[in-house]
Amino acid sequence: MKILDLSEESFFRLLARLNADPMLAGEEYEKLRARLIYFFERKGCRTPAELSDETINRIARKVEEGLEIEDVFKFSYGVARHVLLEHWRDPKREWDQLDQRFSSPKSDREFDDRCIECMEKCLQALQSEERDLIVKNCILDKKGKQELAKSLGLTMNALRIRAFRIRMRLHECREKCVNST
Repeated sequence: MKILDLSEESFFRLLARLNADPMLAGEEYEKLRARLIYFFERKGCRTPAELSDETINRIARKVEEGLEIEDVFKFSYGVARHVLLEHWRDPKREWDQLDQRFSSPKSDREFDDRCIECMEKCLQALQSEERDLIVKNCILDKKGKQELAKSLGLTMNALRIRAFRIRMRLHECREKCVNST
C-alpha cells in the first residue's frame, strides 16, 4: 500500500474499524481495495490502484479524526466519487494524456498532414447546409450560435445535438480515411 501522509496509527485504526480480528481486518481491507480498484477501472481511470489508495488514505484520516462511519464500504464509494471528480478536474491529467499522444510514432508531420487531408475530404462530402452549420458552430460565440439557431428555427439544444451528430460523422469519416492508408 502506498501510504503518503498516513500514519501507521491511522492505518491500524482503519483496520480495527473494518474488523476487530486483525486477520479478518486484513482480508476486509483487501476486499475494500479490490472493490475500489474495480470502481476506478469501470470509470476508465488509468491509475485505479493509485486512486483507490488515495481513497483509503482519506477514509483512514476520517476515522482518525473520530468520524463515526456505520458502513465503511458504503462510505468508501462516496469518498471514491469525490476522488474521481478531483481526478477528472486535474489539469495535469490532460497534459499527461497529451504527452502520451504526442510521443506516439504516428504523430509525425506526415500523419498530421494526412489527418488534415482526410478532414478536408470529409468536410467536402457533407451536404452544404451541414458543412456551413459545423463551420459556423466552430467559429461563432454563444450569441452568434443563438442567432444561428433562431435563423434555422431550432432551439439551442437542437443546434448542439445537430452539430454533435455532424462532428461524430466527420470523426468517423476521418478515422476511416486515415486508417485506410
